[in-house]
Amino acid sequence: MMKELNNIERPYSSRIIDAYVKLITKQYPTVDLNDLYSYSGMEDYEVVDQAHWFNQEQVDRFYERAVQLTGNKNLAREAGQFFASFQEGNLLKKYLLSLLGPIGAFEKVEYVSRSFTNYTEYKLKKLARNSVEITVETRGNVEEKPYQCENRIGMLEALSMLFNPKLPKIEHSLCRFKGGDTCRYIVTWEDSRAAKAHRIESFAIPVIGIMNIASGIISPELTLRWILPVSAFASILFYALVKRRQVKELTTKVDAALKTTDELIHQIALNHNNTKISQELGQAANEKLSVDEILHEAINITEKRLEYDRGLILLANAGKTALEFRTGYGYHAGYQELLTTTAFNLNNPLSKGVFVVCYKERRPFLINNIEDIKKDMSLRSIAFTKSLGSKSFICCPIICDNEALGILSVDNLHSQRPLVQSDISQLMAIASVIGVGIKKVQLLQSREIQFQSIIKVLASSIDARDPLTAGHSEKVAVYSDEIARRMGFSPKQRDVIRIASLLHDYGKIGVPDHILKKNGRLTVDEFEIIKTHAGKTASILNQINFEDDYSEIPNIAGAHHERLDGQGYPRNLKGSEIPLEARIIAAADFYDAITSQRHYRNPMPYDEAISILKAESGSHLDPKVVKVFCDYLADTQITIEKNKAVLTYK
Repeated sequence: MMKELNNIERPYSSRIIDAYVKLITKQYPTVDLNDLYSYSGMEDYEVVDQAHWFNQEQVDRFYERAVQLTGNKNLAREAGQFFASFQEGNLLKKYLLSLLGPIGAFEKVEYVSRSFTNYTEYKLKKLARNSVEITVETRGNVEEKPYQCENRIGMLEALSMLFNPKLPKIEHSLCRFKGGDTCRYIVTWEDSRAAKAHRIESFAIPVIGIMNIASGIISPELTLRWILPVSAFASILFYALVKRRQVKELTTKVDAALKTTDELIHQIALNHNNTKISQELGQAANEKLSVDEILHEAINITEKRLEYDRGLILLANAGKTALEFRTGYGYHAGYQELLTTTAFNLNNPLSKGVFVVCYKERRPFLINNIEDIKKDMSLRSIAFTKSLGSKSFICCPIICDNEALGILSVDNLHSQRPLVQSDISQLMAIASVIGVGIKKVQLLQSREIQFQSIIKVLASSIDARDPLTAGHSEKVAVYSDEIARRMGFSPKQRDVIRIASLLHDYGKIGVPDHILKKNGRLTVDEFEIIKTHAGKTASILNQINFEDDYSEIPNIAGAHHERLDGQGYPRNLKGSEIPLEARIIAAADFYDAITSQRHYRNPMPYDEAISILKAESGSHLDPKVVKVFCDYLADTQITIEKNKAVLTYK
């Protein structure tokens, strides 16, 4: 298992690798990115996740393989230029567009660099109006490679070229890989035309003034008639041209700054929306108690918060043999039926469907044109995609604890907005929360199954001591649950009653067999020993760490032999002092006891048992509980009689 690394041991942001990937995709479209990822120990979804960081070995292996596949030994420098270019719309651009000059841009390098590496320290020294010295020192145990120095040079070149299209001059006389103890770069660039014109203006106008004064002394008449008007006109024309150039350059910068402001406002809105998505998904993952509830909430949030025409979630079945449609939006009834009835087989090694590949390889796919991937798809997959009308879509794996659980997919049919890499990052984040939510529910369900199994085993262990009482606790639990349901108890309250019913006789573990299984009537002393089982039940169950609502189970189970008139045991509680849940179990226990075979008597028939049950109402049993119970038993008896009639007719 790969060792988990912190960000000091993983000093490189995925944004750096993502720039390489975009450059390679653009200039070397035949390069197999899967080969690159596999060789370097990276995953596709890690690269597009801007919060992910890689270690030195991964980055080195990525670059080594990238150079092999592209044949470009200058790839690092080109990637640096590409990374800082206008075209990529990355975080660096957002800082630079709002600046008004190269010096300001280079002053921000140290701050911006922290978003991409956490082991370098940049120091800037201004040498001239168009020249800076940048010193780069490394921290920690990071061992850079020469290609990373070339990558920095490319980035510095691109920074300068954001303001002047000509390639700057970069002197790199001091380098760690050539015997130096640090890397120093002196970057010199040409001034813009407006800056050059401004300097000429600053020099030319005083010179023209001096020349006019000198000519006036030598030839006043010629100066007044010709030289002064011509020089004034030339000065005004030159001044106008300089100002026009300056205004044009300033306008360009203002436009860029305004564009950046719009982009930042848009980004703030996106960040707010993403925060709301995270909050809502996190709340759903914490509050929902079933996988279907989490999936429906997640797909509803996706529909409400994101700009996609359709979305769906497929999950692997229990046997991991197929992906099954669980929920979606934007699909009309015909498409929903198609998705529900289509088997996305996970056992077929030849399956090339994008959903299956996304699940198996645990990596996202962004497809802006189905035609581009037809060669990699089976005829069945092509037919299925066409039947859904998909033209472009994103498919992300739902992963938790390194286990693929399913896929989340979205597409656009009507919207003209192209799907981009940032969409993958957003959807991968959503898929991750869905995965955590599913795992949480599965864990809770697994624990619940284990808990219920333990409860049943405990109950069965008591009933198993005597064949005549086998199944008694389960029957009492069935009766009690139905009474509680008819009385309007919540599912959780009913579960508390059901568990207390199953364990209500657990204290009999402390009653000797010769008394518990005795044929015939018990003596007074023996009956007193039998009566101790209720208190022992409460005492034993109190040693179990029941939490929240379940913490009342020991008291409920231990009070099932209390009577309304206070003549019960073990605590002689009466009336409302007895928990209502215990009163329900008392009625169910009493009825099953008198209608079941015992060592000392035969079971009572239904009518006689109902009469005795009603007779105990008010003094022993709760009248409301008895009324509900009798109604339930009557309904059950009607059903039994109907079934008997059908069997007789047959």
